[in-house]
Amino acid sequence: MLVLTERTEHLDAIQMALGEKVPSLFVLHGRVAKKQRASLIAELNTLPPDAPRVLLATGKLVGEGFDHPPLDTLVLAMPVSWEGTLQQYAGRLHREHATKTDVRIIDFVDTGHPALLRMWDKRQRGYRAMGYRMAE
Repeated sequence: MLVLTERTEHLDAIQMALGEKVPSLFVLHGRVAKKQRASLIAELNTLPPDAPRVLLATGKLVGEGFDHPPLDTLVLAMPVSWEGTLQQYAGRLHREHATKTDVRIIDFVDTGHPALLRMWDKRQRGYRAMGYRMAE
């Protein structure tokens, strides 16, 4: 599972909430030193193919060019409106992998804010254009 947000403080809060409940929890963002990032990615890549994993990351860090084929679920924990960005993020899931049968995107929507609702409308169009089905 890949959880994306743009705020490192948000990642920290999610990490604190998950605590010891998630055994294979990895956190990647721009404040993580390059050597430590490389070490975390190497550790992530050594997990058995069918082992559960949760990667908390900023979209800027893993949104483009990041490759970890076992990822099959994206939790979008931030508002996005541009279809190109949405395609980049969804693309993290579309790497072939022996144990992958489906991909899923979990998208949180704040319906109480008009600007965020408009962004959700744009994301829905983007999801449909990529061939995703939406469930409530």
